[in-house]
Parts: sequence; structure tokens; C-alpha cells
Amino acid sequence: MLKIYGVPNSQPVRAVVWTCLMKALPFEFVMTSQNRDAKAPEYLTAVNPRGTIPAIDDDGVVLWESHAILVYLAEKHDWRDLWPDDLVARARVNQYLHFHHRNTRELVVQWSRTLWPSVFEVENPDAGWIKRNTFPGMENNAHIARQSLEIINGMLTACAFLGGDQPTLADIAAYEELGQNQPKYANCTDFDGYSAIERWLVAMGELPMHDTAHAIWSLIGDVNRVDGGMRTIARANKEAARRIMAAAQPDG
Repeated sequence: MLKIYGVPNSQPVRAVVWTCLMKALPFEFVMTSQNRDAKAPEYLTAVNPRGTIPAIDDDGVVLWESHAILVYLAEKHDWRDLWPDDLVARARVNQYLHFHHRNTRELVVQWSRTLWPSVFEVENPDAGWIKRNTFPGMENNAHIARQSLEIINGMLTACAFLGGDQPTLADIAAYEELGQNQPKYANCTDFDGYSAIERWLVAMGELPMHDTAHAIWSLIGDVNRVDGGMRTIARANKEAARRIMAAAQPDG
């Protein structure tokens, strides 16, 4: 059976988990923390030398990097809706996946720089604390994040989804970054003025298995108001993982 290594609090992990749940592909979810488990010698040797999540072991096929995993699973299981056969349609999905890394992914900085000071009860953290304790992001992060929203909003003005008229791997990857930052969840990105993104967020939230894959969002809630420190994050990850595991098994 497919094994997925990660924690529900990870955006790239959720992209893989949600896709598998959506497609009713059974898997074992192996709780693997980014800062501890993924740095263990056995993980670095047998699973991922980068020491990051997600990673998978698909009956001996070991892969890391979420987009590589998603493409592999889509090709193996013939998920043509998510990874279209048409050359141009697939190229557009692939275009977004390449764009994602140092563009949309930078939106995680808004989440990270709000969540972790809140968790550790650090008021007005300086640049050194931010660099040591949160997702660092690029030096011009604010510009890249704003530009990414403008580009994505333009793409979604032209089409219902990033790859065309139906959701694809591009939308799943993008949603993990944008979706969590909505006011009703983490509440750390202002989407006012991006009407196409707001429409798309609603549509993505209606896809199968959304609430199960994203239970962590409701369990943590507004990242400006997290009480209980790391214990709250740990409990949320544990409960979200329990829900994922229950849904991921054939008899779940």
C-alpha cells in the first residue's frame, strides 16, 4: 500500500493527501514531523535525503517533492482529469506547477510569520527571530506574493480553474497555499480585490473530501489567536491525521 510521510499542517503534504482522498486511492499516512522525524538518519537514508515532507513509498517506489509525487500518481493511475492527455492542456498545468515554487509558495510566509510568533507568544519579533523560526521566504516576498495573486487572479478571470474548465493538479497545489489563508481559516491574507480568486476558493472548497483533507484549518483556526502554544498545534495535527487515516483506508 502507498505510504505518505508528513503532517496535516504542511501545505505540500495536504496537496498529496487531498488528491489521494479525492480519488479514493488507499494509503497509509505516516506522521512525520518536518523538524524532527524528517531529519532522522533512517529517514534521510531510506526516504528523502533533503529531510523534507511530503515523501511517498509506493511499494518500493520512493519519491519526494510534492509536484513530482502528484504527477507520478496521476500518470500511474490515469487521472486524466487532473493531468490531461492533451499536450497544450498538460503544458498549462505544468507551467503553473513550475511557477508555484517561488511565487504562490511565497504566500506561506504570511501564514508562517503570523502563526509561529502567536504560538510562541512573541510580540513584535525581530528579523533575526523571524529568520530562525519561520519560513524565511525571499527578500522581496511582499512584492512576489502580491504579484502572484495578481497573476493567479488574471488566470482565473480567463478560465474557471488554473488549467481550464475543470480542476487539475495546478489548482490543488495552489489551493493549499491560498485556501488556508482565507479569513474563515487562518485569516492572514486579504483577498479583497481578487474576485476571481474568491470565486475559485468557493469552488475548490466544494470538491470531494475537502473537509477531511483540510480539517487542520478548522482545528487551528485564526492564526492570530492561537492559544496553548505548540500543544495546540500538536493536538490539531494528531486529530487531523486521525481523520485522514480513517478516510484513507479501504474500510475507513
